[in-house]
Amino acid sequence: MKTNRFFNKGNKILLSKYIIISVIGYLIIFLGLYLFVDILNINKTISFLIIYAFNYMFLYMIQLKYLFKTNHNSTKLIRFLIYLVSFYLIANLLFNSLTSFGLQYLVAAALTIIILFPLRLLILKKVVYKD
Repeated sequence: MKTNRFFNKGNKILLSKYIIISVIGYLIIFLGLYLFVDILNINKTISFLIIYAFNYMFLYMIQLKYLFKTNHNSTKLIRFLIYLVSFYLIANLLFNSLTSFGLQYLVAAALTIIILFPLRLLILKKVVYKD
């Protein structure tokens, strides 16, 4: 019965929107990394830090208005900032660990995204944007 509740229409729509918004965010990450690392010759770790931070701010604004359709308040902002710092650190640790194992930076970025994707949605829905 819990499986049926998880796959209800509302959650399917939420998941679809989350995927679309996330794909846009990931395009920002990949294009930004390519621009910073391959074109501007900026260090890959610094590039990842900058692009990932920019992406999180983009996602907060879009998710607040269009995904969870809620209003901004100080409690949500504080929860988002805690979420942001936590996932920023986790993502950077994971990315740097993967590149230190010899993975190419774009592959490491993709694996970081794939690993953190479901956990981020769960935390956003159940903690950050909870009214």
